Amino acid sequence: MRYTLSSGSLYTYGLERTFELAAEAGFDGIEVLIDQRYDTRQPAYLRRLVERHGLPIPSVHAPFWPARMDAWPHDYPGSIAAAAELAAALGAGIVVAHLPRAPERAYERWLRAGLADWQRDHPRQIVAVENMPVKWYRWWPWAPLDRWRLNRMDQWSAFPHLMLDTTHLGTKGLDPLAIYDQVRERVAHVHLSNARRVGRRVREHRRLEDGDLPLAAFLGRLAETHYAGLVVVELDPRSLEAEDEGRVRAHLRRQIAFCRKYGG
Repeated sequence: MRYTLSSGSLYTYGLERTFELAAEAGFDGIEVLIDQRYDTRQPAYLRRLVERHGLPIPSVHAPFWPARMDAWPHDYPGSIAAAAELAAALGAGIVVAHLPRAPERAYERWLRAGLADWQRDHPRQIVAVENMPVKWYRWWPWAPLDRWRLNRMDQWSAFPHLMLDTTHLGTKGLDPLAIYDQVRERVAHVHLSNARRVGRRVREHRRLEDGDLPLAAFLGRLAETHYAGLVVVELDPRSLEAEDEGRVRAHLRRQIAFCRKYGG
């Protein structure tokens, strides 16, 4: 398997420093999270980073909030198409897309009725739709809320390809191995991070060795089933202790060592 690092893991750093640290740690590539910074979406600059650091960009993550971005389509189908164009310019085969938030009915309709057609017309870029978390909110203290549409496993058949996020499964108390075994025919991409329950809340995007999820067994299961997609380590800068670059370096080395030990 190939193990890459999401640039979102260090979004508080510049993109070039993220490439430098990932290359030094031994990752196989970078997943670029597209955001307001032009550095994340100008292919000539990104190709320079690839050449300078020897790390390919095999996947890109479409923006969380396209309506807040300048010089970018504000609708989700347009944003995903623009991300696919960027991916094509970089030789990346995967575009990660989030589910719709509760008010985003038009995007939900497109995912249900339009994505499959778009995918047939664009076979070189796979759009992998990401399962999302549930969260506790102070204004609703009785139970965690799912603020995403199409976020139940029985609804995922609407997507040609699925991006399985382990920490998001953890917020629901779900075992990534069990879920993977049920949907693996659709899984084209994986985001790997741990989750730790603290009281009734779940802290997401923890380091691979720091949490409650059986990630070693999960990686072993991916290897057993000859999973052919990417495994992207997607952490939170706080989990990497980003205030101290020396700790970030050590943590990143441990993450890639964990992946290779248990997943091969």
